[in-house]
Amino acid sequence: MRVHVNLFASALLMSMCGATGAMADEPPPGNREQAEAAVVQVTNNTGAGSGFVYDAGGGLIATTASTIAGNSGLEVIAEGKPPVTAQLLGSDLCQDLAVLKVQPPPAGVKSLPFGDSDLLFNGDVVVSLGYPDAGDPAAKTVSVSGAAYEPVGDVAHLSSPDYPSLIHHSVQMKSGLLGGPVLNKDGEVVGINTGQTVTDKSTGEERIAAEAISSNQAQSELPALAAGSMKNDPGWWLGAVSDRDVVAWSSLAGIDKASIQKAQKRLQDEGTDGLFVLDVRNDSAAQKAKVQQGYVITTVNGEAVSSFPELCDVLDPVEPGAALSVQGVHSGVGRDSGHAFGDEWTADVVLADR
Repeated sequence: MRVHVNLFASALLMSMCGATGAMADEPPPGNREQAEAAVVQVTNNTGAGSGFVYDAGGGLIATTASTIAGNSGLEVIAEGKPPVTAQLLGSDLCQDLAVLKVQPPPAGVKSLPFGDSDLLFNGDVVVSLGYPDAGDPAAKTVSVSGAAYEPVGDVAHLSSPDYPSLIHHSVQMKSGLLGGPVLNKDGEVVGINTGQTVTDKSTGEERIAAEAISSNQAQSELPALAAGSMKNDPGWWLGAVSDRDVVAWSSLAGIDKASIQKAQKRLQDEGTDGLFVLDVRNDSAAQKAKVQQGYVITTVNGEAVSSFPELCDVLDPVEPGAALSVQGVHSGVGRDSGHAFGDEWTADVVLADR
């Protein structure tokens, strides 16, 4: 039997962007037990992360789009309860936000209220909640608390978007914590954990950069996602060819590690840059266009795309229901193993109409 774990670590934090308060029927701020009960595991066919209930009556759960990107078989696990099938209502990979729905709504769980991320200052106390051991049905919620200050320098995002508003903190991150909430001292959500693997310049060790999408940014996006918006999400999970971490991610998607390492090196040696398709969600726009795992995307609507920010620059102005003209080459790995390396492919990906 596992024991409940409370970890305490130093944290650094930067806040940005606008505000809304908690609803009148939300739980009293600062109630840790209620907060932990609202945090859930989000599992899929390749991995797991965290999320939290922000509308208990509607069964609505907020998480990051990267947690569910290209994945099928979504389930939600509340601590001590069996898995429940989750419906993906909306997702935006360029905002890295997604909304899931479970029916019936989780019993006895109250919504986590949102706070104003603009009101965070250096030295403020924050708490990060989530499941470091996400994927294990017996995993327990872990809370990590610390203090805030502004980070120095920027993190390059090759396989994730340029976030418009971030909170940065130094809490030690694991992939299972991604999608979980960051709370202020009043127990209000001021951020949603996201992050990418970076190399520590002082030690040379790799770690997940502790970043959180600001609550004010999230609140501006969640209503449209809950209404079914799939803007910027054709249903694929992508990793930049030039991102060395794409090899580790590909193994989660069931791609042979040695094969993708070989393909990555060969692409780079030949001067081909782009985005690996690591997986494709069932019944998505990408799957309907017959885009498959192992394809490499090189251009979208005539624009070269070698990183996620470049892709988002192309996707953002595209209207719902429009068709993306996607071109690329075959890598010959994963479900693309039936094609010759370097052969070209094209697809018209028709986006969801909202």
